[in-house]
Amino acid sequence: MENYTGVGQFDFQILRFTNQLKHQYSEVREDLKVISYSIYDFESWYQWWYKKAQEYEKSNLLELAMTYYRASLFYLSFSDSRKQDAYQCFKRCFNRYYQDKNLIYLSIPYKSAKLPAVSIPYTGATKTLLVIGGFDSFMEELVNWFYPLQSQIKMNLLLFDGPGQGSVPFQHLYFESDYEKVVTTILDYTHLDEVDAIGISWGGYFVLRSAAFEKRIKRCICFDIFYSGNDALQLQVRPPEYLFLRMILFLKQKKFINWVITNRAQNNVDLKWMLQHGLDITGEKNGYDFIKNIAHHHLRSALPLITQECLLLAGSKDRYVPQKRLKDMTKELIQAKRVVTKLFTEKTGGALHCQIDDIKPALEEITAFLTSRSLNVAHNKK
Repeated sequence: MENYTGVGQFDFQILRFTNQLKHQYSEVREDLKVISYSIYDFESWYQWWYKKAQEYEKSNLLELAMTYYRASLFYLSFSDSRKQDAYQCFKRCFNRYYQDKNLIYLSIPYKSAKLPAVSIPYTGATKTLLVIGGFDSFMEELVNWFYPLQSQIKMNLLLFDGPGQGSVPFQHLYFESDYEKVVTTILDYTHLDEVDAIGISWGGYFVLRSAAFEKRIKRCICFDIFYSGNDALQLQVRPPEYLFLRMILFLKQKKFINWVITNRAQNNVDLKWMLQHGLDITGEKNGYDFIKNIAHHHLRSALPLITQECLLLAGSKDRYVPQKRLKDMTKELIQAKRVVTKLFTEKTGGALHCQIDDIKPALEEITAFLTSRSLNVAHNKK
């Protein structure tokens, strides 16, 4: 991974937002030469991306403007009014960039809120790919990922933000572990009898959890795998710290845990951001309750119930998912019709989380799976 700022969390997100664009725009390549001088904390991150986004919007470079506005709001809390402003700027540029495309916007009632969704038909297509986001994605940015893939897979696309995802926390609707209820609502509203589904990042949990109970999902893809919320937490601290944390969680030492997490986060950008964003999207008020909340996001009981075909993608250098989970999940999918696995390494490209260092090999695997040309079959079940 490129060393832009010397802070792993920042460098990972910079790669996420620019890796595809830098091959298309000389402006991005120039930005990456100077970004290290400008970003050193959450506030400087916002200021740099937002200012550049404004410049690109004025220059009518809408793809850059929308991406940079999206990046600018990343480390802002939902309690900061600038996040709403940056999101509206992002959405404005997104709408302008895709104004001549056949995007159909939906607002789907769910509990006390409306889930934003976008349907993208493909001429002659009879199948639909349901795209499920993760811990910090926005529906609009995932359109930018999957729209170029549509001509290869020849499927309709349906993307949405669920509880706690994208802009939905602005409506005070938060993360839910029983995500099949969300997917059922989406499928009922759109009158779809069957879909293939892909989950990105934490969405790798959501898609498999949903497939366990919602059998209108016929094939599911983890881009990449996500087994449990606690895995993500575990990789942000040292092993002795995590063992200690588990012990005091068991003893329900809430005040002590909150003190430990708050102090640890002061010197750990990954943990600081995970805690801040985690509180925003779960609606919890402290670290202890956040950890208890995400502990419900676990696939142990769901995997044996999955009967569909599954594609599991993983990266050997993933910051949020232990590599060993690929084997764990494969073994636990005891009823799956077929399981296809792919571990990306530094040699193959795509070793990082969601293969953001080189997304092309992952998209090739996804395309092959969806077009029934599986490249790497782990095992088949009849």
